[in-house]
Amino acid sequence: MYKAQPGRQEWVTVIECISADGNKIPPYVIFKGKHLISSWLPKELPFGWTFTTNTSGWTNNFHGVHWIKHFNTLTASKLDSPEEYRLLLCDGHASHVSAELVGYCIKHRIILILLPPHSSHLLQPLDVAVFSSLKKALSSRQSRLFRSGLRRINKIEWLEHFISAREEAIIPNNIFAGWRGAGLFPENMHRILHQLPDTLSRPLSTPAPTSSNTTMTPFFLSSSPPEPSTLHSTNKVFLTNLSSSTVQPDYKNHIRGLSGISERLQAEVTILQKELKEIKEIHNKGKERASEKQVVLKGKAVLTTEEDVKKLQDVETVTKAKKRMEKKTRKRKQMSSESELEELQSEENDETDSGDVEILECIEVGL
Repeated sequence: MYKAQPGRQEWVTVIECISADGNKIPPYVIFKGKHLISSWLPKELPFGWTFTTNTSGWTNNFHGVHWIKHFNTLTASKLDSPEEYRLLLCDGHASHVSAELVGYCIKHRIILILLPPHSSHLLQPLDVAVFSSLKKALSSRQSRLFRSGLRRINKIEWLEHFISAREEAIIPNNIFAGWRGAGLFPENMHRILHQLPDTLSRPLSTPAPTSSNTTMTPFFLSSSPPEPSTLHSTNKVFLTNLSSSTVQPDYKNHIRGLSGISERLQAEVTILQKELKEIKEIHNKGKERASEKQVVLKGKAVLTTEEDVKKLQDVETVTKAKKRMEKKTRKRKQMSSESELEELQSEENDETDSGDVEILECIEVGL
């Protein structure tokens, strides 16, 4: 589970599942709220993701059952025959052990194994090697918003960051590392046993000191303005040569001061330029979203199939049509003929009626 910070916090639950063959299934995302709102979701959604809501933003027995059906649908095609079994490892959350969920697993030949309490950091592959990479990738994307002075992340901004961070972090290499690190596949119990506390005290090995090779940089700048790192390395070489010169000490001290001032100013300029660019991007996205229509997606869950995406696209088409109608309304004021005005009014009423029908069809999106 992940939550937005700093400022006002709101829970978002994401149920992830990975396989020992290096694959992952689309996640099950639970937002806090009564209904899904179209403005929470980006225009382009990954195929197969499931979005739903509840009043707390946490998973529960209802969502647990829906997720196991989600899992069964996405993994049944991997079986060579209907008689084969699937092994599903879960932590001990209450939503994983409801009677309805266990009964569904038995009926569909899913062997459900719960990990021992307080052992997920050792035995759950996602915790061992995947979630740390995901957290790092997500934090790097959100930090640009925090640097811009924002104290609250919208759901759509969080989701956009999560989608890209997930593609970067939940990859086969990390998935294999998780299973291997947990000693589950390939099976290696000693990998876990040696991490458990014992009575033997093991001496800590002192890491060997790292040697740093300093490369000499000629003290001249080839770019204007220079990068902060380039300016720093250039000044360093320049001051080193200055120390061995015959210049008077007062001049040397003054030059050293100017060198430090130039580095600080250049670093501040670079940071301000980056923050200004990010603020402009956030402002432009906010203006674009404010002009879009918000649609309530009724129902407990929405599976992002091609059909659902098509319905959302239809809503955008209606929104564009209404903007064209507004332009026609402004143009109508310039017309002098009353007959032309009546004809245009009739056309607009027809377009409005058809647009309302399309919007209502889209509101009924659901499983």
